Amino acid sequence: MSVHLSAIESNHEWLDSRVPNGFWHERRNRVTYMNWLGTKLGFVRYEDWYQIRNQDFRRNRGATLLNRFYRSSVLEAMRDMLPDYAWLPWLFSKAPRGFWDEAENRRAYMKWLQGTLQLETEENWYQLTEESFNENRGAGLLTNYYHGSILSALEEYRPDIDWKPWRFRKVPNGYWSLTGNRQRYFDWLADRLTYRSLSDWDNLTRRIVCDSGAAGLLSHFYGGSLLRLRDDVAAVYAKNMVDA
Repeated sequence: MSVHLSAIESNHEWLDSRVPNGFWHERRNRVTYMNWLGTKLGFVRYEDWYQIRNQDFRRNRGATLLNRFYRSSVLEAMRDMLPDYAWLPWLFSKAPRGFWDEAENRRAYMKWLQGTLQLETEENWYQLTEESFNENRGAGLLTNYYHGSILSALEEYRPDIDWKPWRFRKVPNGYWSLTGNRQRYFDWLADRLTYRSLSDWDNLTRRIVCDSGAAGLLSHFYGGSLLRLRDDVAAVYAKNMVDA
């Protein structure tokens, strides 16, 4: 959908040194200014407004309007100008302060990301990377709220799925150092390969480990040694039998 943002003929009071008292309290004055600003910036479609920056107001005699009336929020300005348009706050240069603290906002972004990237199945989600967020205006959410963890983002968004951390491009820092995490992987892999006894693990190959998503476990935790991995499997299960 497009909108024609032609300049409205007026005296453009904001071009004077100071606008009259109460000028910005009139919505028609605010809309007139926004139309004028959009025309000056070459905006034609609704989507063009996502390019607007705070400095665009400052450079075009709108600093007082933005700072005092809209509390320095470009999003508030856009919602005032076009209240019926479904603005997506993360598509502006930066989301409003505290925006990601609200669970509803985080869920809205993840739902939008799912549709944008056509993530229709659980398998699709495992293809998510940091670049997926960076290229789709979610870098701030991933970095500042989820501390860079895609797993944390998905565990909140889809708690109904039993996520397998090793199936992502990288596991959380220190993940494999915990025996319980390695056992979880062993249990999952054994079920997948129908291993029923420790002797079955002698059939394990590097290809199987890498294809299952645990190349990092093999290379970093076991130094690339399948023998050390098999020994750890035996040790983990032996400990569980003792504990039981």
